[in-house]
Amino acid sequence: MALSSEKFDFNLIRYLVVIVDTRSMVNAAEMLNVAPSAVSYAVKKLREHYKDPLFVRSLHGVKPTTLALNLYDRFKLIHDDINAALNIESLTVNTTQTIYMRADALTQFWIMDRLLKSRIVPDECNVEFKYAVADTEERIHKLRTQEIDIDVGLFLTGDINIVSHTLFDWIYILICRHNHSTLGDKMTEKQFISEPYFAYSTRFSGAISLNNYNEFVSLRTAEPAFRSESATSMILSLLNHDFVIFIPQIYFQLLKETINIREVKCDIMPNERIPVKAHINKKNKNNELINKIMSVLKSDI
Repeated sequence: MALSSEKFDFNLIRYLVVIVDTRSMVNAAEMLNVAPSAVSYAVKKLREHYKDPLFVRSLHGVKPTTLALNLYDRFKLIHDDINAALNIESLTVNTTQTIYMRADALTQFWIMDRLLKSRIVPDECNVEFKYAVADTEERIHKLRTQEIDIDVGLFLTGDINIVSHTLFDWIYILICRHNHSTLGDKMTEKQFISEPYFAYSTRFSGAISLNNYNEFVSLRTAEPAFRSESATSMILSLLNHDFVIFIPQIYFQLLKETINIREVKCDIMPNERIPVKAHINKKNKNNELINKIMSVLKSDI
């Protein structure tokens, strides 16, 4: 077998191994987190080096030639040894696993409380929250590339690589500071229309655009005094001023144990339920630690 005299690029090893494993150029690109054109280029270089087609198109992807299978048997050992060495190196740096999660600020607060009570954190792992405010496309991308292990938020659609589990429903309520100067335990429609309020606002579509809360809010005659992407800022400001805001009831139960807030009942409030889900990459569906975290988030503590 006459081989090309051109210097061999050892990065091509992982391309051949993953293509044989997946039997698909498209799936290989996804697993390697590269563009399909990068996989095509790697195959071209391998073909030029070995003077063999290596992969033949089939009905459901590609079929490796005999030479490709022989190379796979040798390359697989090298590929696995390199990955094992990298894992050993990472273990010497940090023996505690970090789970990367994405959620909005209030959901982060709720998640932290549950994981601390269950002792998963810090006994079994650390958690790092990233990309609190992100659009759907970015959330899907971060899950696909496994930059994020668990994304907690509204429904994600259109990607077969993502598995979703319902955690709970958002049911919105109105809250104010405990010593609000004019509001009692209940609010009439007339009060609701004119009462000063803060509003959560994001440049990306949120829950309020997915249900009839939008119609409910449109009853007001005044714009919100402040709009913010930070629910934390709004809640802290609420403690010092006579305003109301919407928050999901599940977070109110936790917040009222910590800060001086109370619920204000309003008969015209919609009774909408908005499902909140935990999304993971399907490659992690058998990950023991991730499944344990998911179980705690779904449980009644």
